[in-house]
Amino acid sequence: MFTIETAKAEDAWIAIIKQIMDHGDMIEDERDLITKEILNVIVTVHDPLNSELPQGHLSNEKLKRYEDAFLDIENHHDGINYGKRLREHFGFKMGRDIYKVKIDQVESVINRLNKCETSRRATMTTFDPSIDQCQNDIPSMVMIDFKIRKNMLFTTGIWRSQDIYSSWIPNFFGLEGLSTYVSEHVGIKQGPITVHSVSAHIYKTDFDNVKESTNNRNIL
Repeated sequence: MFTIETAKAEDAWIAIIKQIMDHGDMIEDERDLITKEILNVIVTVHDPLNSELPQGHLSNEKLKRYEDAFLDIENHHDGINYGKRLREHFGFKMGRDIYKVKIDQVESVINRLNKCETSRRATMTTFDPSIDQCQNDIPSMVMIDFKIRKNMLFTTGIWRSQDIYSSWIPNFFGLEGLSTYVSEHVGIKQGPITVHSVSAHIYKTDFDNVKESTNNRNIL
């Protein structure tokens, strides 16, 4: 396990990469791909709004797309439509199973927090066992939770598996975009964002890219 608290997301990203490259275990996954991995990496970023992209990591146009990824039902990322999973995938049936009511988990969370600031039930999920246990492409981000404490919105995202070099930064800003949306709609200041990566890994094929892109930061 590795835990860290930073002010900015870019500093957290560098710290996780260094930890994995220095202390990670070599793992071969189901697709015969080799990674360096650390289990249960938990990072809290205290100033998400002023976090910036690492130099050369992602264009502003792509950043905007990632910021909308968890809100837009038409926005696909890594084969999974997270916006759709959060906003109109799940539901319940009424009557004789002929009418399915879609549940917008984002709006449900906002409603809960507006009704009770101390709610512990403002939680969303993307993993659907009825289909995801039977297919290869399943959500990496499986849960997002919101808490209002100390007059701030605390946001936590849990990833069952996370490619730290290529995906951690886009994932973070996607979560930050969702957190900003929720905080604005409950009228509360945005607080820290915590990202829990159950499997935090870097692919062997990216080792040279890691060294090149982080050379000036003395991480390897």
